[in-house]
Amino acid sequence: MQNYWWILAIILSLLTSSYVYVNQFIKVKGSHLMVYRGLGTAVVLLPFTFFFAPIHSVAFYALCIAQGIVMSVGENRILNGAKTFGAQVTSLIHPLSIALIFIFWLFLHPHELQEFFTAPTKMSLIFACLLGTTLSLILICQAKANRKALSFLAIGMFCEIFIDVTNKETTHLGSENIISAIYYYTLITSFVAGSINLAAYLKEKRPAKDLISLSDMRYAWFFMSFAILHGFLKTYTMYLTPNPAYVAAIVHAYPVWIMLFNSFNHPKEYTKIKPQYIMLLLVSIIGLIFLGGHHH
Repeated sequence: MQNYWWILAIILSLLTSSYVYVNQFIKVKGSHLMVYRGLGTAVVLLPFTFFFAPIHSVAFYALCIAQGIVMSVGENRILNGAKTFGAQVTSLIHPLSIALIFIFWLFLHPHELQEFFTAPTKMSLIFACLLGTTLSLILICQAKANRKALSFLAIGMFCEIFIDVTNKETTHLGSENIISAIYYYTLITSFVAGSINLAAYLKEKRPAKDLISLSDMRYAWFFMSFAILHGFLKTYTMYLTPNPAYVAAIVHAYPVWIMLFNSFNHPKEYTKIKPQYIMLLLVSIIGLIFLGGHHH
């Protein structure tokens, strides 16, 4: 199963694109969405605690709580950033974090770095694939940033790196029972992120009754199901992958699937993506799958 992490990563990427696509039509307020996805998910998962053996590592729970905090900061940044600087700036966060996740992980796990130094050609090729993915995503999404947006970007990017590296790290700490680890990881991170988002929402003196407005609640089940499925699937994929950057590279290609879908579906309204960019993305991702799949 270990060598098939990339199949799950592709499913995850398509899942993310359908989620983003659906939200374009539903238009649930971002602040509501974060509370539903967090607290709503935790409430749905909580009754099942009896079926999952606890993980015996304190560090596992500490990382899950830290992850929930960083998630809520990161999601807020991306949401508010899109309002302040436009979506083109926020679409830079994901691609730029890919290579950094790769480097971070290797520094945290020096024995894996050692493995790479024994095969410098492979290391260079993997890095070239990561940069190819980054570059093609930036070109396809026409992501641009100005000076003002850079500090915002840096924080969003740091959150992104922390989330993916920690996600993989928790699967190491919980490997005694990976099914339980995936369950508790999703439950704890959702609960912490949702609680912080709810506190932030109420702190802004927004009416609590808006949170349970029927128009938004109608769709809450969709976002909660997505959060549970996404949390479980991503954590298991991270468990299987040699390096969390490989999963990030494939998952973060989700805007491209949306763009391709739009340009096929509405050829008059949407501009076609340059085929050479798509080629660069595909070659880079396929390269990662072949090069990255076999060291563990």
